[in-house]
Amino acid sequence: MLSMDAKNNGNGMSITTKRIVWVIALLAIYFILANLPSPAGLKPEGQKAIALMIVVVIAWITEVVPIAIASLFFLFIQHIIGISPQANAVANFANPTLLFVLASFFLAIALNMSGLSQRISMKLTILSGGSPKKALFYLMAATALISTVISDVPACAAFFPIGLALLEKNNCKVGSSNFGKAMMIGIPFASLIGGVATPAGSSLNVLTLSLLKSTVNIDISFVQWSSVGIPFVIVTVPLTWLLLTWIFRPEIDRLVGIEDIEKDYQALGPMSAKEIKFLVIFVLLLITWFTEPYHKIPLPVSTTIGAALFFLPGIDLLTWENSKHKIGWDTILLIGAASSLGTTLWKSGAATWVAESVLRGIQGASPLVVVLIVVIFTILIHLLVPVNPAIVSIMVPSLAAFAASAGMSPALLIIPMGFTVSAAFLLPLDPVPLITYPSGYYKMPDYFRAGWPASVLWTIIMVAAMLLLARPMGLF
Repeated sequence: MLSMDAKNNGNGMSITTKRIVWVIALLAIYFILANLPSPAGLKPEGQKAIALMIVVVIAWITEVVPIAIASLFFLFIQHIIGISPQANAVANFANPTLLFVLASFFLAIALNMSGLSQRISMKLTILSGGSPKKALFYLMAATALISTVISDVPACAAFFPIGLALLEKNNCKVGSSNFGKAMMIGIPFASLIGGVATPAGSSLNVLTLSLLKSTVNIDISFVQWSSVGIPFVIVTVPLTWLLLTWIFRPEIDRLVGIEDIEKDYQALGPMSAKEIKFLVIFVLLLITWFTEPYHKIPLPVSTTIGAALFFLPGIDLLTWENSKHKIGWDTILLIGAASSLGTTLWKSGAATWVAESVLRGIQGASPLVVVLIVVIFTILIHLLVPVNPAIVSIMVPSLAAFAASAGMSPALLIIPMGFTVSAAFLLPLDPVPLITYPSGYYKMPDYFRAGWPASVLWTIIMVAAMLLLARPMGLF
């Protein structure tokens, strides 16, 4: 007798059989790729790392094994196949980004528990006049605005429960609601786009500027970066909203109970003590995040301490009992595994080899072609290295070295990369989309379905911004 998960899928093959076929196929893909003749300049361990990363991405997309279990498996298999010792793999797993995302979950839960998310969602619903598309735009615009001055993850985490409350209020079915897909994908998209606006909008911006200074001694000021980033965000957010509402046409024409929501909003009265407590802590966190260059307290440290404040006696916005079941633990494990695998790719030399192999042909090309190829490559490399800080750390030295050998301005390569590294639109493996992924409203194929046209849109606007704004300003 077949088990419950071994039902026929309608195509003559049971779900269990299909999963077994996928596992066999993944093993075959790894062994074929890992044992091909090594290309010039690529070490055997680098080749194995690339083969493993390809298998990992396919496994996560197909979910042939639960993501959490697959993440742990791929973490430790690095030792077995000889590309990273266990100690290094685990050390790269337990990185500050993982703890930062965990703290961001608590931040989002506290926002919801305080009641402030309900108040904001009601107000946005009222402003939308009952239009689902307008409600989505307001949430995306608000997320992008916040993300211009704070890191992408907490910006996304702050508005995630607001969008979730709106979906639940309208009985949008998890997994099948188009409005739910557009909302849960639109919020992280807006956060990633908004983070490009200023250097303060993302740690990736700061990392890029720091490495640009340390590797090739080029200084880009806050105003110079923002003069390119802000116009880019103003143009890109509305167009991305239009794209999402076209791909995922809302199944509802009007948000239900607008009149009731208006009455409920009026009945809320003044802000409660819980809402005020949350706002005070959140404003303190905003100040801390915005002033990080002055006090030197890293973002993961300040966010974790801020999250802990919600548990303190007298504040009591959170308890372990009301929080532990709302954490996306599979997401946490995925982030750790992705960071570990990405670092292994970097240290093995595999990612550098890929970058140099792809970019070798742009020597002597026009600025338009150079910027276009760099932007496209930076978007596509997310499929191989789904860890944005690792991409920056890999790409800046590689691009600087390549620019020197090719007689090109390193800024012409590095600045477009620095702006585009936030475009994690193809797979939800970045910490930002992984905030909303556990909601269940969309799957990885849904994210890709929206992400590839969004990536095309990003490419067109970013190339225009580089050539029409950055180049006349002398950044190249």
